[in-house]
Amino acid sequence: MPNTLAEARQELALANQIVANEGVIDAFGHVSMRHPDDPSRYLLSRSRAPELVTPDDFIEYDLESQPLRDPGVGQYSERVIHGEIYKARPEVNSVCHHHCPAFMPLLATGTDYMPIFHLGAVGGVRPPFWDQRDEFGDTNMLVVRPEEGASLARALGKHWMVLMMRHGVTVAGTSVSRLRVPLGLSPRETPSTKYEP
Repeated sequence: MPNTLAEARQELALANQIVANEGVIDAFGHVSMRHPDDPSRYLLSRSRAPELVTPDDFIEYDLESQPLRDPGVGQYSERVIHGEIYKARPEVNSVCHHHCPAFMPLLATGTDYMPIFHLGAVGGVRPPFWDQRDEFGDTNMLVVRPEEGASLARALGKHWMVLMMRHGVTVAGTSVSRLRVPLGLSPRETPSTKYEP
């Protein structure tokens, strides 16, 4: 974890830009980080294209996904994904929700995720699927209510990735840099290639 809030904001801005550049997240994906000084809060950018995120764009949220103060800017509607996972998993310090095209065939067909090379293996063999319709019926497919986020967090369980039927993927990690491996990005900044979530 970064030592200061300023360092955390810088690291998280860079994370957003990297995963956007690598095609992991699109205009609707988002990466968050647990607050470095207060585990009952997290940082998530204002609603903005991830490649444009700067350190000044982050909003502090409590674990109910309520901003600590009115940010005066648009917010991601699916922020409950992050808050509910942080609430359920104290060891998680970063979350990424994405709609990477590489996963879409699996999510449309319900095909199990099977890694075919070492960087993909940290996602686990056959990580859990979550189908919003099982509990909530027909929805607009967005995860916007706390009970929907809590359901997703339960499906994630102790895994590091959950596949969201007809929607996307949510990945958790113990730090922003540890998110890079389950997202399929090279862990260049770490001295070892061994992934320890």
